[in-house]
Amino acid sequence: MSKQPKYYEFYGELIKSNIFLKRLVIGLVVINIVLVYLSFLGFTRPVETFVIKDGYAYATQAQDDRRTSYEVKKFVSEFAKHFLEYNRYNFNERFKTAMKMCTTELEYFMHEAVTNSEIPKIVQSTTETIRFDIAEIQVREGAQFEAFVTGEQVFPKMSKIPIRFSLTIIAVPRTEENPFGLRIINYVQQKQ
Repeated sequence: MSKQPKYYEFYGELIKSNIFLKRLVIGLVVINIVLVYLSFLGFTRPVETFVIKDGYAYATQAQDDRRTSYEVKKFVSEFAKHFLEYNRYNFNERFKTAMKMCTTELEYFMHEAVTNSEIPKIVQSTTETIRFDIAEIQVREGAQFEAFVTGEQVFPKMSKIPIRFSLTIIAVPRTEENPFGLRIINYVQQKQ
């Protein structure tokens, strides 16, 4: 019989060793932490997936829900044109479109204010289109956007009426009906 230990005897001694066990446990813990972190990254990054011709799916970059000041300016311009530019034939449609750009609460208050004012009578008595010429739109970014609009409302055969107003705007999820992903929560018209 030889005095040299057999393989299984040598391997058994390694397993009994505390150093080997400690290194094995630390290695397995590190591997698990890395796997948990990678799975966390995989599940928390939203992506859009497009299916191309042969059924292959390709992921694009992560969605970005930030709004730029250019998007806000375009949104404000659309609102101003729908809210302040109309004629007797398209007034209801344009007013309805402008109100859809507001929150439900603001829509209610603005609808009440307009219907209880002289605006419907003025619109019905005017045969031509009332224009709104935007002079300037300033946007201040933050948790909520603030937009300041200066312009002139032009009535046919009358003098121009200068109008200044400010809007407080929040970001909401984008939808087909609201591609900007913005809603107006406050409208304040300054007196001239």
